[in-house]
Amino acid sequence: MVPSLSPPALPVSTLDPLRVPTLDALYRERALQDPQRRALRHRGEDGQWRDWSWQALAERAGCYADGLLRAGLRPGDRIALQIANGPDWLAIDWAAHTLGLVVVGLYVEDTPASTAFLLADSGARLAFLRDAEGLAELRRVQGLPELREIVLMQGERPLHERRAQTLARWLPAQGRLPESRAHREQLAALVYTSGSTGRPKGVMLSHAALLANVFACLQAIRPEASDRLLSLLPMAHLYERVVGCYTPLAAGAELCYGGGSRSLIEDLASERPTALVAVPRLFERIHAVIEAELAEAPAPRRALFRLAVEAGWAAQQKGAHPVKVAILPTGLSRRAGETLRQRLGGRLRFAVCGGAPLALPVARTFIALGIPVLQGYGLTEAGPVVSTNRLGDNEPASAGRPLDGVEIRVAPSGELLVKSPALMMGYWQDREATRAVLDEAGWLRTGDKVSRLDTDRVWLTGRLKDILVTANGEKASPADLEQALRQLPLVDQVMVIGEAKPFLAALIVPDPGQLALLRLQLGLTDGDDSAEAQTLLEEAALQACGGALRGFPRHHQIRRVALLREGWSVANQLLTPSQKLRRAAIARRHAEDIERLYAGHYTAPKADCSSNAGHG
Repeated sequence: MVPSLSPPALPVSTLDPLRVPTLDALYRERALQDPQRRALRHRGEDGQWRDWSWQALAERAGCYADGLLRAGLRPGDRIALQIANGPDWLAIDWAAHTLGLVVVGLYVEDTPASTAFLLADSGARLAFLRDAEGLAELRRVQGLPELREIVLMQGERPLHERRAQTLARWLPAQGRLPESRAHREQLAALVYTSGSTGRPKGVMLSHAALLANVFACLQAIRPEASDRLLSLLPMAHLYERVVGCYTPLAAGAELCYGGGSRSLIEDLASERPTALVAVPRLFERIHAVIEAELAEAPAPRRALFRLAVEAGWAAQQKGAHPVKVAILPTGLSRRAGETLRQRLGGRLRFAVCGGAPLALPVARTFIALGIPVLQGYGLTEAGPVVSTNRLGDNEPASAGRPLDGVEIRVAPSGELLVKSPALMMGYWQDREATRAVLDEAGWLRTGDKVSRLDTDRVWLTGRLKDILVTANGEKASPADLEQALRQLPLVDQVMVIGEAKPFLAALIVPDPGQLALLRLQLGLTDGDDSAEAQTLLEEAALQACGGALRGFPRHHQIRRVALLREGWSVANQLLTPSQKLRRAAIARRHAEDIERLYAGHYTAPKADCSSNAGHG
């Protein structure tokens, strides 16, 4: 049985890696330090916040462990979780790893077809699903014969589905965590890649690999026991699980699970986090709001704001860390920094940004105004973090320095190769795909291109397979251009195209508010959807794009744009669950728009041009 959680409270400290051989030990050791300490706060469906102590979380995990044992599961069996972030996710994770089970995270917002594929491919024996409606959607797609049992987290059980039970009926009222059945080298998690260019592949990660990444992140990012981290990304994403959950838990920090994007502003204001783990889109959206407000402000105010950013950045470059708002030269500058901080809750000590490169002007604005944004780099196959910037050593143009224990080198093609204790065991039931990226010496081919490893920093230039080659042989990285274009307030989503075409063009999903403002500026009415109105809007958008790409070479300039009426989402299968563009699917969906953009222009014949040959 798990040791009693009733010893005297000890000072909260970072856990000793030697006492944490498995993921369940990470939870257990943290709980033993101070059972009554608050582990997390959770905003329920009723909108109310509730506190969970480590004692309460351990008891919940014990109930889940008992339920999983009653289900007849054995070490090595896979269980799938398609539930929202919160105490139940952590309790199930704790219980599953104690029993030696393999956790398969599913995205709550994923499509039924994708969810059914992951359940079938992983061979999950038991699945925790959100509700009966989600189950019905799955049933219409696939029968899932290997799935023995389904637990519905809310709602009623469908009468025709014998495998399903409601959580209220399935979960025992009491239970205890048994002695751990896991060991370090055992498979702990099966994490599926986003599948932006084909079927997702299951990345196999052991307890040892995940914990190696956790403790390396702990040394690099240095969260503190006094930190409160607001969770923004789904736990199905390995980046959130390792950096946003396991690492702060190892430091004794407090987790905070709010209502996601629908209540982000409220959650930031009420919980006032000291740390965030996010993807670039959060910072880009805030930056776009600032730029839109500045566009309406008087010229002197715009000038003073720019001066404040330049002054703050210069101070940071001289080694002042963190940048103090007091050093900024004017009262307006101080207010600018304070306003930005208040939008993020007022107490933010640092933010970690990953998943994709963050545009340098955006990063510099946050850093200059007193919000250290630490950009890093990683991939699921690497467990996931490879490198990150540090507090006091922050160069946002790079992806930072490698974590302790991570070796990097550059192949002749410019591809980044990685070796570390955190690398995957391989792809689930796919030896051929494993051999293609992981050599016998233990080096992982990342598929990412770097310019150099100056002083051991990682300087990314894009994906090897994401390079567009136009009809005249010019090469361009769509990711770099898209990153720059997303800084425009008008641009909500964007995809650059041009493979085997005479020039580059862009498909843009505009921000509704900014589009309405542009219509007003052009003297167009809201209901005017004529071809003439579309041309005027797209010409204005193209002009804005030219400004955003002013620093890029001539052959990287966008020559035409199409403003789209439909956004891209997981629901319409144009985004992966991790919010990456499904480039081929988007190109197919908007084939008529693409044809319109290149109408009358020579296009060199090339096989499979419709796929855009880009990969997300």
